[in-house]
Amino acid sequence: MNFGLAAFAELPMATDEGRIQSQQNLIKQAALTTLTGLSTTGSNIYASRVHNLETIKLPALLLYTVDEESEPIVMNPARSVEKTLTLHLEGYVKQNTNYDDKVDEISKEVEEALFSNRLLNGLVLDSFLTNTEIEYESEGDNPLARVVMDFEVVYHHKEGIL
Repeated sequence: MNFGLAAFAELPMATDEGRIQSQQNLIKQAALTTLTGLSTTGSNIYASRVHNLETIKLPALLLYTVDEESEPIVMNPARSVEKTLTLHLEGYVKQNTNYDDKVDEISKEVEEALFSNRLLNGLVLDSFLTNTEIEYESEGDNPLARVVMDFEVVYHHKEGIL
């Protein structure tokens, strides 16, 4: 019988197959599916807050969660909890001209797509845009523009069951 690292190396590797996903993960996946295929960003959408913009095809979207608030709504045993999750989207454009127009188009498409599936395949009670910021970096040959959008997502669950 092996112990230590040798024993660990013989263990089967865990995969996502068959694993029960958290509600937060399911919500994020529904948003990713909804936003995949937009005319501006196509399939260039990444579920990560850290991505090397030099190695991905732009324009692109990054999607991740930044915070979640909880509040009990039923105080009996097995309380019901209302959660408000913030979906954070960053859209990036790098080109010589018309990057203002491209950033505006990305934000329009994202907002329309998420509004059309605002219940995220029935996983949530509501979702809505709370904030949009646009930033520009004009250094180098191709200016970089970024649109940052926050969507609040509200859902309920029983306490202790995620």
